Amino acid sequence: MATDAGARTWTLTTVTGADTLTDVHALIEEMMSAGRVEDADRFPFEIAVAEIAANIIEHAALGQPVPMSLRLRALPERLEAEFTDEGRPARVDLGTVELPDALAERGRGLAIAMAALDELSYRRQGGINRWILARERVEPT
Repeated sequence: MATDAGARTWTLTTVTGADTLTDVHALIEEMMSAGRVEDADRFPFEIAVAEIAANIIEHAALGQPVPMSLRLRALPERLEAEFTDEGRPARVDLGTVELPDALAERGRGLAIAMAALDELSYRRQGGINRWILARERVEPT
């Protein structure tokens, strides 16, 4: 993630549950309300963040509560998100992610997130999953 001194940061620390996606969307709304973000950046970024959050909620602890944090950053040239969670390791190779066939009922989240972002990475270290998301702004503010 960039280390620009002009960045603003918003953080959510929680245990995943029924309200987690609502809380994630509320944090994104708080971020977007604080600064001018064009719709061309806002909507793809929000979708990508929500898709990764949903995957953590569903897969990191098989639907059970898991400690999770989300840090959002708004920089003049990009939007960033960093998720950490204490769930199971994600069994994913981001280099091979693609949309499933049109009739598939599941499996689109990572492909959608990747299409919406300029950067999506995952790593596990010391029992912690870390997802990094970034979208370069269409028109820097």
